[in-house]
Amino acid sequence: MKWSFLNPTEGHYNWDTLDCLVNFAEDNDMVVKGHGLISGCCNPDYLLNITDPIALRAAMTSHFKAVMHRYNGKMDRWDVVTEALESQGGGLSTDNNFYKVVGPGYIDDAFHIARAADPGSKLFINENLVGSLPGKRQELYDLVSGLVAAGVPIDGVALQMHITEVAPIPGVLTDMVNSYKALGLEVTIAEMDVHTLDAALETDIYGAVIDEALKAGITDISFWGFTDKHAYTWLPGAKPLMFDECYNAKGAIYATHTALANFVSVPRGP
Repeated sequence: MKWSFLNPTEGHYNWDTLDCLVNFAEDNDMVVKGHGLISGCCNPDYLLNITDPIALRAAMTSHFKAVMHRYNGKMDRWDVVTEALESQGGGLSTDNNFYKVVGPGYIDDAFHIARAADPGSKLFINENLVGSLPGKRQELYDLVSGLVAAGVPIDGVALQMHITEVAPIPGVLTDMVNSYKALGLEVTIAEMDVHTLDAALETDIYGAVIDEALKAGITDISFWGFTDKHAYTWLPGAKPLMFDECYNAKGAIYATHTALANFVSVPRGP
């Protein structure tokens, strides 16, 4: 749902593929999450050519209304802003047309526009690498807590959870969930995959992360695809998903299933 794919030229939308997905989900009693209302990447030329803050906010409003009204009641949550921070940390990404034209307030604007377009949906900020970069983890918390303090309508934080070689330190995910719960926010895992050349390590990481996520109270977990046939990786040779190129289950799916089975089988309080 990145802007350039869905709305490549002003006023023209490519609805067919997304409609097909949403209709399939409805027919099979599945939940659909809206992803990527705005992002630093994948923006069409007509949007990048806007240099006036008022005009850019108007374009955001038009785009949000078009997308969110079309799928009103069909998507219960949206990643409103994706990857607002520098990839390796260091504050808000300035190589971003929304930041360049509107300034840091574009994030507040995006959430207010989204809430007006779809008052009943949950609104999330989506960010990467916060599980492995302590400095960026604090930057995200500072950003989000500031949004909450300012009354910005945000409901949660979506952690991408793209993992390369090393799993987050045990307890980090739990600490993040607790810190955002204290702000009244939900935490989800939005795009999990594991990039390593070691199949056993991949299995272990999937199992450990899912186990800690469930115990921490994360009940919304999404993966960045399911078959290595269509996977993307920045680590040559890595097979990051839970099914191989021939759609056979890998150790990762069994580790994930075990974590889920163990979680639901443990007696819990009321």
